Amino acid sequence: METTKPLLKHVLLVASPGWGHFRPLISIACKIVHQRSDIKVTFTMTGDFEHKTKVEIDRYFKNDEEALKNNIRLLQLGDFNGLNVFQLIQEYCKGFAKVYPAIYGEELVHCATGRVYSPTPKPSVIILDPFLYDMLQTVRKVSGRVVPVLAWNTTALNSTLHFFGPESFGGLGNVSLKAEILTKEIGKPVDDIIREFFNPEAGEVIELPGMPPMYDYEFNPQHEDVRNEKLFLGDYLTVFLGVLIRVPTLGLSKRLARYSRFFEESDGIIALGNASFDPEACAAYKTWFAPRPAYIIGPLLPEEPSIDGQLSESQTKELTASPNGIEIRIFLDTVWKTYGDRSLLYISFGSHFWPHGEGVWKVIEVILEMKIPLILSFNSKDFEMPFQMQKRLDSSDITIVSTWAPQHVILGHPVTGWFMTHCGNNSVTESVSHGIPMIAWPLSADQPVNAAYMSSVLNIAYELFETRIGSGLRPLYRGIKPQGTLEAIETEIRTVLQQAWGCDGARKRENILKLKEKLNIAWNEDGEARIEFLEFLKRFCS
Repeated sequence: METTKPLLKHVLLVASPGWGHFRPLISIACKIVHQRSDIKVTFTMTGDFEHKTKVEIDRYFKNDEEALKNNIRLLQLGDFNGLNVFQLIQEYCKGFAKVYPAIYGEELVHCATGRVYSPTPKPSVIILDPFLYDMLQTVRKVSGRVVPVLAWNTTALNSTLHFFGPESFGGLGNVSLKAEILTKEIGKPVDDIIREFFNPEAGEVIELPGMPPMYDYEFNPQHEDVRNEKLFLGDYLTVFLGVLIRVPTLGLSKRLARYSRFFEESDGIIALGNASFDPEACAAYKTWFAPRPAYIIGPLLPEEPSIDGQLSESQTKELTASPNGIEIRIFLDTVWKTYGDRSLLYISFGSHFWPHGEGVWKVIEVILEMKIPLILSFNSKDFEMPFQMQKRLDSSDITIVSTWAPQHVILGHPVTGWFMTHCGNNSVTESVSHGIPMIAWPLSADQPVNAAYMSSVLNIAYELFETRIGSGLRPLYRGIKPQGTLEAIETEIRTVLQQAWGCDGARKRENILKLKEKLNIAWNEDGEARIEFLEFLKRFCS
């Protein structure tokens, strides 16, 4: 059994089981114990994330800070192998319900691994993912309103505003309530009505804070995937997170009602964002949640940059966690010596996404023809790489494929010039923090919002339009009408790559380097993120 000296405060952190939710919350855990050695942090997780979580935590601590690192205790709630994401969430919530009474009761806490943690004080505050509404109910049942619960928002601010925020900010409002009213009026199934709210085709213009106007259907640039897979009917669900999966246990309307209800019932919110990056959306969040607190804290990344290709301590730890990290490091240095600064293209669509159709292989084909050095992260379990493409990639001495690429190492290396990304919020933040302009290929979730904002407002990215499918090929409010053919895709990507390594791309690089400077001082003594973070600690951990 672990022994520990009494600590004055205790913070409980609970993210939904996805790396994009876990990773920035790990950063908060590490920042808390660095700032306040009198605080114990409990971080819940599932077994499949245990190794990655430990590696990520190690990146924030020097070798002589083991005692400080031990103020973070990892509470595994179970392995849950072989479950889809929603079954996983369901079991994750059940695991939490077993341990929370002991956590609140200041008793011994038993991990699913068999490890036993000593009692700690009742949590001063809980940071909890909105996708875990059952856990919020558990907290309220056991501890009432004694322990405040803050919503943990990892998606783009404007995306959450649109899907769950008030109509006054361009949001959909209370979709479940609207659907129930319409069901009574027209007799249509409530799930069908909600599906139409989240996959609209009316062409209504949506205006979000600081964003260019967009038609409602632009929020689903790959909408045909949903129809073809029949994953949005009855008890099938495509969440705005972009997960395409069957959900046999709970209807769509009930799930979305829970997400919306979480924001309404929480005691405030901690959201990834930064006023230098998205000032209008940050201000909107403050107004939306008032009088409850809204802390906009970002970026949440290890703070040590690489210098002239030399790895920082945290990057070295990330590199060793990648299955072919050493090979990638050698590849980066080799390409750098041969082709020079900013000559390499890095492609990653995150851990859960991959574009449908042949368009992605056409894009890679053009990259190979143009002899652009390439690192491709490909870990999709749902898509198989064509044999001929695999042969071409394997035979190229300026291309490497990885199932899990050390993204910070790649983006921080001077050889990396551009990042082709789905524009998930974490990837965008990491790219900006390293000053690497992007080629945006949004698929779903908050990605279309990020892509439009970066390309049309900040001018730090190109957005690909010909790669859209289905209703995503309808005219954009920005005056673009994609064709979606392989020929159009080839023409577009060739043009974009030529521009990226030309004068226009240089201007985008200048813009993102200026933004990088602003973002990277966010955690200085007087930085915006640090001020928000300290206000959070003062209010909930004093």
